[in-house]
Amino acid sequence: MCLNVICIYILDAHNWIENKRRLVSKYSTNEILNSDHCSFQQEYVSPRTLSFTGERTTEVAVKKKYNTTHSYTVQPVTSANGQLLDKFLLILQEKENQFGERVQNNLTVPPNVVVRASKSGKSSDEKHHAFLTELRRPLVGKKFLLFLDSWKTEADLTKFRAVFPNQDSQLLIFPEESTGYIQPQDLPLFRAWRFIHEKSSIILISIEQK
Repeated sequence: MCLNVICIYILDAHNWIENKRRLVSKYSTNEILNSDHCSFQQEYVSPRTLSFTGERTTEVAVKKKYNTTHSYTVQPVTSANGQLLDKFLLILQEKENQFGERVQNNLTVPPNVVVRASKSGKSSDEKHHAFLTELRRPLVGKKFLLFLDSWKTEADLTKFRAVFPNQDSQLLIFPEESTGYIQPQDLPLFRAWRFIHEKSSIILISIEQK
C-alpha cells in the first residue's frame, strides 16, 4: 500500500473522529464501549528438526497453513475509562461447527466467558447475535455508545436495534481501513496480546526441543 493511500486513510479516520465528538460528549467514559475480534492460531510443531552438531537448544517457528491445527477468536469489551467488562466471547474452531459430546463433557467454561464453536474459529452472524444478547445485554444499561468495526454483520443497525431498542443505545461503526489507526483495542490491547502469544509459543517450542 503506497504512502499516499495510507495518509488518506489516516486523514479520513481522524476527520471521522472530529465529526463524532459532539455525540461522544453526551456519554460518560463508562458508557463509551469498544469491541473487536482478535484471532490466534495454534500451530503444530514437529518434535524433530534439523540442528547443528552440539547445539543444545534449537528454536523453531512454524507458520505454514497446512501445519495449523486450531484457531480461536476472542472478543472482549472495553470502556473509555479503561475497564475490561466482566465477560468476553471465545470462539473455538471445531470441524462440525459445534462441540462434540466428548468436548462438551471435558470443556471447562469460566463464568466470565461465553463460548461458541465455529468451523473457521472466527465470528459469524450467529456468533455476533450471541455477543449482543449473552454478553452485551446483561452487562450494560439502556444508555451506552458502542464502537465496532465496519464488518458487515456488526454494522447492521437492524440487528443491533432488535436487541437494544432504546435510542440512548447508539452504535458507531469505524470507517473502512481505519482499524490500524483509531481502533482502541487493535492499537494497544491486541498488539500486546499477540506479542505475548508469540513469545509464549517460542518458549514452549524451546522447552519441547530440550
